[in-house]
This record gives sequence, C-alpha cells and structure tokens, in this order.
Amino acid sequence: MKKLLENQSVGIGILSWHAHETLKNSLDSYPKSFLETFDQKIIYFSDITDADREIARIYGWECVGGKNEGIAGGMKRLAQALTTDYALLLQNDNPLCEPNDLAVDHIKKAVSILNDGHADLARMRHRWNVGDDFACVSKYLKYFDVSSISPQYMASPHNHPDTRKKPLLKSVLRLIKPSIARRLKGRCIFIEDKPAQLYPDIIHDHDDFMVIDSSALDFTDQCLLIARDKWLDVFMPYVEANPSKKVPNGFQAPELCINTPWWRQRPFKILQGNGIFTHARFDGSFRPEHHTKMSGGSD
Repeated sequence: MKKLLENQSVGIGILSWHAHETLKNSLDSYPKSFLETFDQKIIYFSDITDADREIARIYGWECVGGKNEGIAGGMKRLAQALTTDYALLLQNDNPLCEPNDLAVDHIKKAVSILNDGHADLARMRHRWNVGDDFACVSKYLKYFDVSSISPQYMASPHNHPDTRKKPLLKSVLRLIKPSIARRLKGRCIFIEDKPAQLYPDIIHDHDDFMVIDSSALDFTDQCLLIARDKWLDVFMPYVEANPSKKVPNGFQAPELCINTPWWRQRPFKILQGNGIFTHARFDGSFRPEHHTKMSGGSD
C-alpha cells in the first residue's frame, strides 16, 4: 500500500443518509489504486439499514452507523470512527472528477502543507468543476467586477452569473456594506485567473495551492480535509456550544454554526488547489426542490 505521507496516517470517510444511487455513483468514481493510498476508509450511515451495510460490503468499505443526527452529528461520528491523523470527510454526493494519479498527488501535497502548519484545513471540492448547488461566484459578482476571468472557469455550474462590469454600483455596495464585501472577497478564487495578485492581503500562493484568510471565505463542510483532532477538538465543540437558529430538517449544520465572527476573526487559513471532487446527486436529497426535479417538475 502506497501511503500519502510517511509519518502521518490519512483516512477517507463518507457521511451518507439514504440516496443509494448517489452513493454508488460516488463509490464507482474512486479507483482501487486511489483508495489504496488511504490508511482507512469508512462510511458512516445515518439511520443505518441492512441495504447500507450491503453496499459497504460490496464496495469493500468499513461501515458504522446510528440514528440520524444531521450533518453536524454525522460528521462528528464519522471522524470518531476514523483513527487516522488526517481525515478526508466527504458526503455521499462527492464523486471524484480528476484522474487517479493527479488526485493522489493533490491530496498528498495538501496533507503535507497542512502538516507543516501553513494552513488549518483544505477544501477538496474542485475549483472549477464545482457541480450542483454552488452560488459563490454569483454572490461575489454582486460586489466585485472581474479583473481577468480564468480560462478554466466553467460558467454552467454557476447558472451563468452576470459578469458585466458595474464599477459605480458595486463600489457603492462595498461602501455601505464593507463587512459583507470583505466576507465575499475570497470567492474570487472561483472565477479570477490570478487571485493572489488581485488580493494579496487575503490570498497567497503556496506551491500549487492558494492559502486564503477565513475573514474572506466561508467555511464549507463539503469535501473537507483536516487533522482529525482539530475537527473533533476545535470545530465540533464550537458547533455544539454555538448552535445555529437555522436548523435544516431539525438538525445542526456545521456551515451554519461555524460561519460566524468566530470563524472570520481567528482567522483560520484555508487551503484551496484545483480540487478533485465535485457535487452530484441522483436520488434521496433532503432538499425539497430536488424532489420536484426528480418528479419531473420545472426548475
């Protein structure tokens, strides 16, 4: 077995609730040689069933499960089930979208950068092939014009946001809502060609990656690579001590709890490269609009 890092163990974990077709699509996308680089691979099933266990058995993954505790509770249980130094925390709708060799190299470099203390966590969702439910660029463009659109930018996942320049309108918005503008500035990484040159105060290049200040880019629980003890000893205690008033389906979501002044004022350092996972659902989504689409309704 080829290890990602000689002196640190790395595990890959998936949080899943129903949505078997979505999960199998993701599992099918992970080559055997990709999975062999991890020290542990485990699926945590919320409301675990015999069908869940059978999928894990067929695909050769360890599995555990319990009652549904939402994304926050599930991500905590998943990290607790892993025993590795680092955890790549995925959800059942995160298929791999890059070739195996590139993906392994990407994770290896990211773990090394985290291990050297240059960043606190890494976003592993693809920078360009972002997949479903991604509004970062549209929100960024409400406050900022684009300096130079990256040739790798893919407009389709972003619902073709308006990239026309409106300097006066946007300068007024930045003037009257400076804190919101600051929080959105880091989203330039999903459309701009050279973000570190554009905003050197919050972004700097590091090898093949960028390091972004958490004051300017939200936390996301999608495709998260992090030291397992940092997730369990720093982030999860904060989530539990600071529940959000917004409770999707009656449960806490890490993104809603963590994206507060605490996150922005630390600040944490976020690692982002090209990324290797996208976001794709096929069944069993908790989002009502997804059920409408699945039943043939209009967008």
